[in-house]
Amino acid sequence: MNKKDAAQFKKLLTQRRTEILNKVNAQKERDDAEIIVGDEIDTASQNSEKEMYFELAAADKITLNDISDALAKIEKGDYGTCECCNCAIPLERIKAIPWVRYCIQCQEEAERPKK
Repeated sequence: MNKKDAAQFKKLLTQRRTEILNKVNAQKERDDAEIIVGDEIDTASQNSEKEMYFELAAADKITLNDISDALAKIEKGDYGTCECCNCAIPLERIKAIPWVRYCIQCQEEAERPKK
């Protein structure tokens, strides 16, 4: 990957990381300010919403870790290389998922059910 492409992806990854952090912080502030009032149905609904938020927050945490790893790879100069087979990941795949770790073949292998 050339330096120009790497710089563009670094900017994109940094922006995405900021978006996720802002979303998580905004949700945390809303949760901290929220006072649970109402009957059992209201409480159950609020608890269900919080549970869904925690699941989304867990997915965001994974994405943040992947973004941090991708940024570290850019700094090291090995961004865009599959972590499994060390082959170049196609640029179109990186454009779709800038924090991608594996080429399509290795990703499919990892997701294939074990017998």
